Amino acid sequence: MPTTTSQNQRLATFSHIHRVTGSPGDPYEVIFVNQSGLPIVPLTEWYRLRLERGPKSTRDTYLTCLQSYLTFLEEQACPWNAPPEQLRPTLIAFHRDRLRCQIHPGKDGESVEIVPTRDTPLRPSTLRVLRAALRDFYLVLKDAGLYAFANPLSSEVLIALKQEHTRSLANRGAPDQAGIRGETWEQSRLRPTAFLRHPTAQEWRPELRKELADVRAGMHKVLDAMLDSQELPLREKAVLTLLQNTGARLHEVVLLTVGGYRNAGLAGQARVINKGSFGCEVKTIYFGHNPKVQQILTTYLEQVRPLYDPQRRTKFSELGDHESFFLTERGTPHSMKSFYWHWYKHYTPLQILCPVRFSVHDLRHLFVTEFLIKLKLACGAGTDHFDSDQYQREREAFGCQVMGWRSTRTIDIYDQSRDGERTLSVLASYQQDLSQRCYVSAFPNVPERPTLSPPSTDSLTTAVAPSPEVETVWTQATETLAWIKKMQQQRG
Repeated sequence: MPTTTSQNQRLATFSHIHRVTGSPGDPYEVIFVNQSGLPIVPLTEWYRLRLERGPKSTRDTYLTCLQSYLTFLEEQACPWNAPPEQLRPTLIAFHRDRLRCQIHPGKDGESVEIVPTRDTPLRPSTLRVLRAALRDFYLVLKDAGLYAFANPLSSEVLIALKQEHTRSLANRGAPDQAGIRGETWEQSRLRPTAFLRHPTAQEWRPELRKELADVRAGMHKVLDAMLDSQELPLREKAVLTLLQNTGARLHEVVLLTVGGYRNAGLAGQARVINKGSFGCEVKTIYFGHNPKVQQILTTYLEQVRPLYDPQRRTKFSELGDHESFFLTERGTPHSMKSFYWHWYKHYTPLQILCPVRFSVHDLRHLFVTEFLIKLKLACGAGTDHFDSDQYQREREAFGCQVMGWRSTRTIDIYDQSRDGERTLSVLASYQQDLSQRCYVSAFPNVPERPTLSPPSTDSLTTAVAPSPEVETVWTQATETLAWIKKMQQQRG
């Protein structure tokens, strides 16, 4: 499967836009120009404004998508700030002619569906990122007053229908817990308003193999070995320790700020940038009950960070809230790319400790899975006193408060995987039982396997001699059946 880098490279082939780095003190750190050397104002403005609305990695990913789109607009002589009714045919042509997708009209008459073909150079997931980048581009510029119309990636008609539906909904202001609202808030939020749509993706589910006890134990062995290693930098150990103890996403930990760590003086927890929070520190991660986490963070803060601080500050009180908690060896903010370099360098030799390969993000799934196991046991699972209502309430609170999920349905997906894990555990036990059975020759065509002598005639008589009253029904392979019949004819 193509990697993210290769997908970005494919998108880059559609672009003829170049970047010019600004000088220190310039209002624009980067200016984008076309082949003629003329500045592309909307992309330059978007890049500047987007700096304050989320992580740099998201901005860079969206930038790659937008460069290919704006190149196509320039080729078609279509203004980027044209009204939606003029831009939408160009959006369709971009997906059809440049990305070789099929275009199908939506059933509502107000949208189109983008369907990738065998000739489409991008994965379906990358096409969705492209759509998100286009929507973000017009959303940011509209908020800045640079685009005068409605977002062309959204249908005004569908937005109006959604608003009317919400107004007519019974008890529309009631919370879901009241049980009197016509539909859940999540269902209301998910009512589509997009002009461009993609085929509905299959609902994500955890990989059941990674839910089994032997894999979970193997993942902990790898983590323990990495944390005990003398070669892994203390910064990476601190990041891994936070991931293991909080279930946070990698970018939430790597992009931790000094102010987020201070968290208004509340020890044992920090504020991080949640997914979709546009760079705002709105999520709290908790680590106060494991003293090793605080110890490794304090050690890094007092002994390692000052070595790379541009101003060589040693006191935590001297750091500003906006500064990065983790720094690279060059004194710049830590990045996911830098962390992954250390991860693959130290993980690869240790991967034999786990039955399956796993990623950094799998640590988040490991955290959720093992928490649910402990929570279910705490609620009396396996006894006559299991409180299912308490378990439902506490697991939903865990999803909202600890994991920061918007939807309460996300935790359901993990709970469903618990049943699947039990199924795979039984299957594993059954296959282990089968492995203990003995066969004459399980691999007759493998040359390196020692050749076994054929069974004796006496053993054949005992094993397969047909009954005189019952007709024998052979279920062996044709080759085996022919050999057995030949032996019987020699006996007869």
